[in-house]
Amino acid sequence: MSTGTGRDPAWEHGDEIKKPGLEGKTYKYVKCRYCGQQTTGGVSRLKNHLAGTRKNVKPCPAVSDKIKNEMLNMLKLSENTKTVYKRNREELIESGSYYQSSNPSAEDSSGVNNSQRGVRGPIDRFVVDVDNENKNCAPVGDKERRQHTCLDVGRFFIENGIPFNVANSPSFINMCRSIGNYGRGFKPPSPYELSHWILDEEVKTAQKLVNEVKVTWTQTGVSILSDGWKDMRGRQLINFLVNNPYGTVFLKSVDASDQVKDAQMLCKLLDSVVEEVGEDIVTQVVTDNASNYKAAGKLLMAKRPHLWWTPCAAHCIDLILEQIGELPQHKNVLAKAKKVTKLHNFIIILILK
Repeated sequence: MSTGTGRDPAWEHGDEIKKPGLEGKTYKYVKCRYCGQQTTGGVSRLKNHLAGTRKNVKPCPAVSDKIKNEMLNMLKLSENTKTVYKRNREELIESGSYYQSSNPSAEDSSGVNNSQRGVRGPIDRFVVDVDNENKNCAPVGDKERRQHTCLDVGRFFIENGIPFNVANSPSFINMCRSIGNYGRGFKPPSPYELSHWILDEEVKTAQKLVNEVKVTWTQTGVSILSDGWKDMRGRQLINFLVNNPYGTVFLKSVDASDQVKDAQMLCKLLDSVVEEVGEDIVTQVVTDNASNYKAAGKLLMAKRPHLWWTPCAAHCIDLILEQIGELPQHKNVLAKAKKVTKLHNFIIILILK
């Protein structure tokens, strides 16, 4: 199925469509040639659509079984390739032999820019250039140097109570890469810099991302999501978020302690949020399935017939599981499990004393 041009074979079953947006921006969609569905994303989204995996896209109802199996095989092959690449990369990092940055504009310790070495492919990360062996191949003692550096990083995490899974954050990886590219003599930012110009720049970046999502609201319509919770002071807070296929945007948080128990007042609150976002682009309002929200949702639909109130699926499942847990055959098992858990905690407390 190879096209001979490097273009993914899956494009034989779909077309890329570009639509103009606001401020001169262009949005890309992929149109299925069988059912005509248009989705955001690239060829991977098209493959999942044709294969029927239900990963962030609905299955195609008109695709043949032959093409469906072909797409499944292509997705499986791609996943296996990624797994092998990740395993090889981790082995090289562990041995201290992987130091080349993925940033094409980065310079190595010798000051030579990657663009000056010519175009390099992914396989070049795992081979040593004979002419530049001293530059790209890690010295014998670099494994110990890496261990020492990792200890310093780990000490920073432990002393400041930072969760270890933060190391998976792309921002943490980018930070380490940027410091490595800078080289010796890097002066870390001061608390003043972090709280002033760095924070200001990040706020601008976040606002830019939010604005890019907001301009798509009129094209796709939006859902308003409400998330109720209680803080340590006992206040009933509701977070309001706006969701569409391009992302979820936090709108505001409201102290609804005086409103949450009254369906009429809760309906007014939900109605004010719909008005703030724009009645013409809101398609549904999603809340939990509590009786007060249920009553408020029905009042809201009566006032604005074009939109729907929808109960939160996660909350509904939680209620179902609670009802299942009340069945005699499950209730006894859960009660015994809770006793074991309480006893375990009690022993830990005794040991600590």
